[in-house]
Amino acid sequence: MAKNNRYESTFIVKGSLEDKDIDPVIAKTEDFIQKNGATIIEMERWGRRKLAYTIGRETQGFYVSAHFTAPGAIVGRMERMFTLDENVIRFLTLAMPDSAVKGRVAMKKRADEVQSKREAAGQVTEVAI
Repeated sequence: MAKNNRYESTFIVKGSLEDKDIDPVIAKTEDFIQKNGATIIEMERWGRRKLAYTIGRETQGFYVSAHFTAPGAIVGRMERMFTLDENVIRFLTLAMPDSAVKGRVAMKKRADEVQSKREAAGQVTEVAI
């Protein structure tokens, strides 16, 4: 049995597409990951952002980051799928070492704490007025 590694795959969908056309591209990626024996940990939609430079006449892109555990063989097949999909303009898949996973968990925990404090401060301010 092949060892499952943790991966992060970030891809950019053409920014000229409407939101209703972007969702199927993301769903296709999710289906591909699951059908190839992987487990999705998180799919982050970062949203539309301006590209640092023009890529094939595109000046904006919709960024998506997928975190998943899978056997190593899936990476090549997934990158081939991205290459063949005309709506994906860039992609990068990285193996996540344990230290990066721990750092990511700590960062998310800290972000949640900050968000909770902001919400609590906002509620106190609303009550005081």
